[in-house]
Amino acid sequence: MGADAATGIGVMLRVLHVVAPARAGGLETVVLQLTTGLRARGHDARVATVLDAADAASHPFVEALEEAGVPVHRIVVGTRAYRAERAAIAQLMRANDVDVLHTHGYRPDVVDGGVARSMHRAHVTTLHGFVGGSWRGRVYEWLQVRAAIRASAAIAVSAPIAERLRRAGGAETTHLLRNAVAPNADALSREASRAALALPADGLLVGWVGRLSHEKGPDLFVEALAKTGDHVHGVFVGDGPLREQMGALAAERRVAHRVHFTGMHPQASRYLAAFDVLALTSRTEGTPMVLLEAMWAGVPIVATAVGGVPDVLRTGNALLCPDGDVRAIAEAVSRMAAEPALRAALSEHARSRVAHEFAPDAWLDAHTQLYQRFVRSR
Repeated sequence: MGADAATGIGVMLRVLHVVAPARAGGLETVVLQLTTGLRARGHDARVATVLDAADAASHPFVEALEEAGVPVHRIVVGTRAYRAERAAIAQLMRANDVDVLHTHGYRPDVVDGGVARSMHRAHVTTLHGFVGGSWRGRVYEWLQVRAAIRASAAIAVSAPIAERLRRAGGAETTHLLRNAVAPNADALSREASRAALALPADGLLVGWVGRLSHEKGPDLFVEALAKTGDHVHGVFVGDGPLREQMGALAAERRVAHRVHFTGMHPQASRYLAAFDVLALTSRTEGTPMVLLEAMWAGVPIVATAVGGVPDVLRTGNALLCPDGDVRAIAEAVSRMAAEPALRAALSEHARSRVAHEFAPDAWLDAHTQLYQRFVRSR
């Protein structure tokens, strides 16, 4: 059941990942990359997806896992059917002789982590970031942090998350492990990406990729766009609860003619070449996968300096703006639009950095070494 601590190669590790997936997102990208990487090294990595009835028949994340050859177990339960969910996880762990239960996201962390402890198996959790905002969001965060410090190990994807766990009492079990990424072999060209997203073939396009929700700051993007020249167009790739509100805000700011909504695309990294600039205007973040993907794609970045973003984007790799500063975001986008040489220099430096510091091999090594520690104790 072990593996060589240095290479992750050896006797097979059996790891069950549990996620209540969105239809697309950074967390889902990480789980797909991690499980496929582990399986390529000879380990038995599989995924239990907690789904509601509406998503049971068809879900893009499940389909992506299956296409990549990762075994997927659909757990279809109601919103609060926690006992049934835990029973299903326990059954999967017994049936597959699982060494490590690895949870991702609020619900699996809080609901399912205890299953591993009750079976005397290791529980590893990855904290991908926090939503924040409302009182309910803060309660969820508190519960997730409490669950994380009870785990055998908690992986924090950014330094601020790691520090929060340590302050909460998880100093001995917290591991800082930033996300990694490889180039997308299926990436489309600039022309093909714009055609696939039904975008103008010419002109300067600033992309925004993610869930249209408060913590991601789509309103900041629209407000900043309104302070740029009329030749600058903004593109939302994604969907979410603020979709209609963002359309209304664009109309109110008189920029509706240059704001494009493409809807959700599960493999958004394929289309990054469509953009002259990528904007990330989040109010809170972990280590955003879209930034790493844009760095590989050679797309220069304007981003708010929140969460783990400054760890990824250092001076010379992107233009960073203060949290929530619409004017600074607008000025950075305008500068990018006016200076092609700046865009080229930033994208070149960013690609070099992501290739050297965020490559998947070392990231996979760190995971297998962590799993191995608990398998030995078992």
